[in-house]
Amino acid sequence: MNHMFFIGVFGIQDEDKYIGTYNNIVCPSCGRLARYEIHKSYRYFHIFFIPTCRWNVKYIVKTSCCGCLYELDPFVGKEFEKNPNIEIKKDNLKQVNYYLPFKYCSNCKTDVLAEFNYCPYCGGKL
Repeated sequence: MNHMFFIGVFGIQDEDKYIGTYNNIVCPSCGRLARYEIHKSYRYFHIFFIPTCRWNVKYIVKTSCCGCLYELDPFVGKEFEKNPNIEIKKDNLKQVNYYLPFKYCSNCKTDVLAEFNYCPYCGGKL
């Protein structure tokens, strides 16, 4: 008597994939010259470790200066994957984190704790 066994290996996983850097931007949050680090996050279903379908695809942008996070317009994100030389405009970003542990003093170029309204180093208004 022969028996055939089928072991189903399937599941759902989250993926975060680094897709590139966009240089020489002025940060919409702190105003410093910086770069965007762009990631693609999604959830997928796999069978035998082969992805079969993806959903909840988001493109996340993190600034290199203050670490502020933005969600990138999905159309622009797809285009960036094909051509990293496309322009990413401020209008293509939607801020997803609003708390920053630091403010940036443009007078003395220093990070200052967020609870300060005036820079403790130079006295400039933050």
